[in-house]
Formats: sequence, structure tokens, C-alpha cells
Amino acid sequence: MTDQPTIIAFQTGRHYTDKGQRIAATRLDNGRALFIDIDRGIDGVTTDNDDNLTKHRVMTCYDYGHYTVVTENTTGLGYDELEALLATLRGAAAFIA
Repeated sequence: MTDQPTIIAFQTGRHYTDKGQRIAATRLDNGRALFIDIDRGIDGVTTDNDDNLTKHRVMTCYDYGHYTVVTENTTGLGYDELEALLATLRGAAAFIA
């Protein structure tokens, strides 16, 4: 993982909670995207290996179930690095209006 990961954070416009549905994602070194949905409490790793990190890509994988659970094996990250990255993503999503 690079020192400063590129993070996208966005509001889907869906009304799962009073704050909507806020998602943040980053591209992993293996080409997959790690994403979190803080309003539904779902974290995932896309199963495709597309280098593009876009809202459309993340939502398509999420909506069609093309993701797997977040583990050290699916991300290629060590435990501490993975937990720090998840915390960063949660922080980024929390500020989406």
C-alpha cells in the first residue's frame, strides 16, 4: 500500500439512515477496491482487479455482490495496516453530507 492512499468518499443518495448512505473506498495494491458503508455497517473488498477507483465501479460491485469479506488475505495488508486504513475510510465517510 502506498503511503498516502487515494480515497474516494461519496453519498449514494439512498435513504438507509437519516444520514443516507455514505461510502468511502480506496484501491489496494492488488487492484481490488476496499470499501466501507458506514451507515449499513458493511465493509468489503471487490472481487475484480480493475485499477480504476470510481464510484460507479464500487457501487456496481457492491450492488451485485461482487465483493468479499475484509481480511488480511483479501487485502494483502497486515492487521495493523488494515485496521488503520479502515479507520481512515470510516473517517472520510463520516464527513460526507
